[in-house]
Amino acid sequence: MKIQTAISTQNKRGFTYTLTSFGKAFVNAASKATHPVMDIGAAYGVATLPALLTGAHVVAVDIDDSHLQAIRDTVGDVLQPHLKTMHGRFPHFDRERESLSAVYMSQVLPFLNGEEIETGARKVYDWLIPGGEVFIVSFTPYIDHVKAFIPVYEERRRQGVRWAGYIDDVAHYSHDPAIYSHLPNQIHHVDADDLTWAFQNAGFTIREVRYFGEEEGELPSGIRMDGRERVGLVAVKPFARDYRGELGHWESIATMPADIVPPVLRAWLYKPFVLSHALKRVCSNFAVSVCDQSIKPMYADEISALQCYTCSDGYVRETYLGNVEDPLVYARVTMPETTYRACQEALDNLGNRPIGETLLYNNPNVTRSGFEVKRVTGNDELLFDVLVHSHFFKAEVEKSSRVSQLWARRSIFHMRGHPLLITEVFLCNIPDYRD
Repeated sequence: MKIQTAISTQNKRGFTYTLTSFGKAFVNAASKATHPVMDIGAAYGVATLPALLTGAHVVAVDIDDSHLQAIRDTVGDVLQPHLKTMHGRFPHFDRERESLSAVYMSQVLPFLNGEEIETGARKVYDWLIPGGEVFIVSFTPYIDHVKAFIPVYEERRRQGVRWAGYIDDVAHYSHDPAIYSHLPNQIHHVDADDLTWAFQNAGFTIREVRYFGEEEGELPSGIRMDGRERVGLVAVKPFARDYRGELGHWESIATMPADIVPPVLRAWLYKPFVLSHALKRVCSNFAVSVCDQSIKPMYADEISALQCYTCSDGYVRETYLGNVEDPLVYARVTMPETTYRACQEALDNLGNRPIGETLLYNNPNVTRSGFEVKRVTGNDELLFDVLVHSHFFKAEVEKSSRVSQLWARRSIFHMRGHPLLITEVFLCNIPDYRD
């Protein structure tokens, strides 16, 4: 059976599509949210429903009451208290300042003019808490059914026109009545430059912006063209200069001020090096000691990061890296069983070799996310696992006043399309980093 990837909305606002990586990143952010999250243009709840399943409180916004009713009808009694629905047209409504952890907008901007997008970016900035994120997916001018407009768009760009993708007569440029009959006659196909400009001007730090096409979900005939049909953006509201960090929670290195990290750890946490290579420069007899590798329960935040909500067990590999009798880093590799099964031979033969150096780096089949960092506090289950496996480190840490200064970083790799999470805890005895 072919999965339906585009469903017509009830309000002549195009179609609703399956969740892209930007939508999945919003769901992941929702799973860690300390405040409610908002799905603007929620339609039938493609992003709202999985966000609710993470335990988040979600505000679903749409201009069509039938869409909101469909979401309410789908949500069970258990999750109903976590859902708030709101009838409204973005950006023509208001919200309390710093009351949201994340905002998601998929295919909302095509129905706004440039001034409304600029106003909306400023409003979202005000609504988000420091460190809060906005996730956007929108169509670009590179759409098949209005490809006759592309020369007009490109000439506007050459002339420096802002919001060059605004079309004031879709029917004039479109060759596909089956599509434009579901749209208003004015449509706005934004590009990466305008999107970046608007959100940077509002105060955001841009974490990611890129074009993409069908690699993240099938597009209907009349939409798909050359792989630039959609643009996605992730932006974060920076912390104030005097922010000291919400310690014990994972935060992107884009939002965690470096000056709250102990100086000896800054390079270790922030530089994207191969860990084993960096440790070899400060170790006289580098070794990897394998503590455990087995199928067992993963941490809740690991399940959220890997987005594997259907199974709490995964393959976990725990090691210490450093000198033979003086480990410097506790490393934890976590993955869903599906990743383990797909890469089982390589993982089972890894032995006491470092996974990054052996399998991940310089591998064209592997991609890596950005880093998240956190301070490991006394009640953290990660700290328990750091201690429980290490007879030679435990006594030192238990009597050390520096235990509160343990810091960790983590990132997600995709190996042949399968996700795995690597967490690295830098121990109290870590020396200065050496280039």
